[in-house]
Amino acid sequence: MKNLKKIFFNEDVETRAVDGVSFAIAKGEFVSIMGPSGSGKSTLLQVLGFLDRQSSGEYLFEDKLTDEYSDEEIARIRNEKVGFVFQTFNLLPRINVFENVKLPLMYSQIPERDWDKIALDAIKSVGLSHRADHIPAKLSGGERQRVAIARALVNEPDLIFADEPTGNLDSKSGEQVMELISNLNKEGHTIILITHETYTANYAQRIIKIQDGKIVSDERVEKRNGNSYFVK
Repeated sequence: MKNLKKIFFNEDVETRAVDGVSFAIAKGEFVSIMGPSGSGKSTLLQVLGFLDRQSSGEYLFEDKLTDEYSDEEIARIRNEKVGFVFQTFNLLPRINVFENVKLPLMYSQIPERDWDKIALDAIKSVGLSHRADHIPAKLSGGERQRVAIARALVNEPDLIFADEPTGNLDSKSGEQVMELISNLNKEGHTIILITHETYTANYAQRIIKIQDGKIVSDERVEKRNGNSYFVK
């Protein structure tokens, strides 16, 4: 990202939700983007996750400017290259865990004959094989978030966006979800975590703090004896 901006207009009022941010994230990194409500972090995620386009500035993904991608290429990237985990889970309430997790495969290039196995493997990877036939309403908040993580994994994305993934969870469930996300990073997935919680952000290797649409710090996290230390 180079001098990235996202500006909204409401009548004559201009809001600079993201105001000239510049940074790079390497493949395999685990980065937290941290800031209070209204800081611009969720808008930044929308741009980084190809859910919206920037107003100006450059965003390179896999060494190509995103402005040069067609709408069809953007749709393919969203389906094949990135996965999303949201605070509100975004599960379909009337279908079971297995069907929720399998859903992204229906829009992929993966042969239909492989869908069931891939979905069941993803569910197993988050420890919920025994809940595969349950609808979301029958699950705890932590279990629903693990289903959302399994759904994000079925297309084997390189990059996973986690937007306040512990926001609706109690502390124990939140720790379990963050351990799961941390393990995904150890397996090679690039993780971009959006959060306002310090304990959640500290799971990352690097914390970018944003306020009023601008980056106010970008620090690496070193962990020693269970404690976190920041190194610029």
